[in-house]
Amino acid sequence: MVRYFASDSVDYFDVRAILNKANLPPGVTYQLGGQYESQQTAFRGLLTVFGLALALVFIVLVIQFRSYLKPLIILFAAPVSLVGALAALWVTRTPLNISSFMGLIMLLGLVVKNGIILLDYTDRLRAERDMPLARALREAGRVRLRPILMTTLCTIFGLAPLAIGLGAGAELQRPLAIAVIGGLTLSTFITLLVMPTLALQLEELGSRKLFSRWTYYKKRGVET
Repeated sequence: MVRYFASDSVDYFDVRAILNKANLPPGVTYQLGGQYESQQTAFRGLLTVFGLALALVFIVLVIQFRSYLKPLIILFAAPVSLVGALAALWVTRTPLNISSFMGLIMLLGLVVKNGIILLDYTDRLRAERDMPLARALREAGRVRLRPILMTTLCTIFGLAPLAIGLGAGAELQRPLAIAVIGGLTLSTFITLLVMPTLALQLEELGSRKLFSRWTYYKKRGVET
């Protein structure tokens, strides 16, 4: 058996391609180890953390909205944010390592806040002003646009020095910052443009009102 210790993912794929084309003698096998092997073990652990984080976020959203469909609408931005994060890593030629994977986990908590801000205010308008859903979504988008953009831009600007690589040790956290910036940027547009459309479509297709005129706010005496 031949062991090769790959130093990074690029070496791994190069060596793997060469060994796949090689005609090894009978009884001879190969095994790749080293940093790549340790990284794959860490990735499996982080994948479990990712699934657990997704489940916990969904449970919190269900408790908040007392619904199963609204959390799914909000979580629709999560896979889209992963696309934005991976695209940002690809454009900047940054490898998908443990640091960037931790950024993907962070995105789960960051991207849902915009959806919560938007849909929670939509429910409030429906409950207190008796608005149609389309009008409530437009009003919520207009009123909540500023806080959504402010929180998003604060996060992006706060991570910008790490993404650029400024400061001691910034290179270690640079993949995390790039992944969060890319995912958060794309998910913000999805929240503002696609999420209201998805909510309207589900409202029209559903047999019951998805955005019912809740008495939740009236019972608690909350005012707009």
